[in-house]
This record gives sequence, structure tokens and C-alpha cells, in this order.
Amino acid sequence: MVYAVMSGFGTRSAMTIVRVPLQDSPRSFGLDYEDVSFPSRVDRVMLKGWLMPAQKDWVVVVVNGGYQNRIDDDGATLGMTADLVAEGYNVLLFDLRGRGESEGTGYTLSNAEEDIGGAVDYLTSLGYGLEDICIMGLCSGAALSTFYVSANDVGALILDGCFDRVYNMVLREAEGVGVPSYFTAVFLPGLYVMSNVIYGYELINPIDVVDDIKCPILFIHEEFDAFVTMEETYELYQASGNPRDEIWQVMGAEHSHGYIVGQEEYIEKITEFLDMAM
Repeated sequence: MVYAVMSGFGTRSAMTIVRVPLQDSPRSFGLDYEDVSFPSRVDRVMLKGWLMPAQKDWVVVVVNGGYQNRIDDDGATLGMTADLVAEGYNVLLFDLRGRGESEGTGYTLSNAEEDIGGAVDYLTSLGYGLEDICIMGLCSGAALSTFYVSANDVGALILDGCFDRVYNMVLREAEGVGVPSYFTAVFLPGLYVMSNVIYGYELINPIDVVDDIKCPILFIHEEFDAFVTMEETYELYQASGNPRDEIWQVMGAEHSHGYIVGQEEYIEKITEFLDMAM
């Protein structure tokens, strides 16, 4: 009984997304932008975002991580967007459901098909081809992007700080807040059961679906990432098996802080990859 209660409490803490309001806008970076809204795929939850126009025919869709909204402070998405627009890439920043200004209730590692699919459907309605769309995911947004692209065609995929297995990520996040890994490991089976029963969560690991992805992938790992090891990133890279994939480590950076640490090098690497892939 104690195990069930604690598993239920842990599941609620792990699955629930706390809505964080927007604190900035592209205007701070001198960007031209359009406020956009579009329904999610299938269940029609209204999602909101910003579309930043540029000269090229390609568009980068940024999928935020963790509890962040479209302004992902860990990935400095507004600054990164400004640099990508300067390089000629259109950029769509949007809030996943339950984040920022989007409707609905957000749950951890859920609704990839619906939310990212809604963003892709919106862009194709504007005339972009699937081959013109790059999905870029940060942290848990990278895992969501892996889930989506493993079942849907796009032109390219960028994964920054993508974990290989949910088990490893949960253990390290728990350790980060002072919970011993052995204690977390004992309750993980209960968490999986409760998350399925209460939230309908289906466990998927990026390592299990990455080989279904057809487009080129850029795997980005930060040297001092406390949640994902270089070995795990390389395992994902090998499991993909696409000769057009690339893997790159950002030296001196923590989890998903690659752009913050080396902005010029980070943008140069992304643009080189996109020019090759798309």
C-alpha cells in the first residue's frame, strides 16, 4: 500500500507540467515575427507560437525541453533563432500543449504526434514541403522529436541532449535533486504502471525507434552534460545507422547549453549540417 501511494505521488510529480508564462518576445532581438496559432493533429488542441521569416525556403521547428515554453532559457532559443534567421532560415517557435500560451494540459514525454504534427501540418499549409522542414529538439524535446520523426517524414532532425533510455534520464534527474538512484530504481516499475493507468503514458525509448528515422540526424552532446553521457549519444548515433548522420560534442558546455557556451561555433555547425541535409 505504501509502495502504491508513493508510486502515485512520484508519478504525479514526474508527469505534471507546470505552465510557465512567456517573459520575452522576438522583439527584444529585433526580429520580424508573426503571432501564429494552429490546432494539434488529431485532438485539435490550439497551440500558439511565433514564425520568424527569412530568405531561404527551409524552416526550423524548435521543440523545447523540460517545463520550458517556446522561450527555452537552457537552450537560449530566442538568441539562437535570431542567429538562424540571420543565416537565412525561417524559424517556428511554439509552445507544446500546457506550456506558455498553448491550450490543453501538458504531460511529460507525451503528445509528440499531436503537437509536433500540428506544427508540421501548419507549415505545410503555408506551402513548405516536408523536405523543407527541420525539427530541432532540446533535452526531452529531443526525445519527443525522435518519437515524431521515427513515424513521419521531414527533411532533417537535430537532437541536442537526447537521452537514449527513459530509465537513465529518470535516475539522473532524481540524483540531481538528491534522491539516491537505488531508491528511484525500486519505484520505477510502479511509476511506469501508474503513469500508464492514470495518464495513458506509453513508455518509448529513443534508442528503440531511432533506426526508423529516414532523414539525416545531427546528434549534439555537451561535454559536461549531467543527464546524458557521450557514450549514450554515440549509441544513438550507431543505432540510427544512417551514413548521412553526424555527431558533435560541444566542449565546456552543460546539458543543452551548447549555444550559450559557443554561439558562433554552434550556429556554424547547424548551418553546415542543414546545407548538407536539406
